[in-house]
Amino acid sequence: MIKGSCACGRIQYSTDAQPLSINVCHCGTCQRISGSAFLAFVDFQTSQVTWTQQPDKWSCSDIAGRGYCKMCGSTMSMIYHFEKEQTYICLGTVVETDHSLQPGAHIFLKDKAPWFTIADDGARRRDTFSLEFEEKIKKWKAEQTHG
Repeated sequence: MIKGSCACGRIQYSTDAQPLSINVCHCGTCQRISGSAFLAFVDFQTSQVTWTQQPDKWSCSDIAGRGYCKMCGSTMSMIYHFEKEQTYICLGTVVETDHSLQPGAHIFLKDKAPWFTIADDGARRRDTFSLEFEEKIKKWKAEQTHG
């Protein structure tokens, strides 16, 4: 079981699902919306997450939208437009878990805050997305142009 909420408690979620992955994103957008060096995400099938109220939405780029609480400002989630069946929940919103939530990868290290040193946590390290994920993005963008 994993449970979480925004800072004010207006938006809460829970899931009994096993996390699909845990990634730490160091891109510029994650730095700016977190006010820190990165955002960590724990990923689930969208259908396996129950929300008391859906997060408010912000389309942050041409490939993804972010979920947040308009009352307290908490960053809650991210969904890629081409992968709506998967929800990336901000790990900092988890308030209860019976899982060991260790990162599997650090991504967008090309944008990493120069003042932050990443611990030797055994996670994979990538300058951008994985090649497989880049291919998903390219395929989706091509379908949008020709579809």
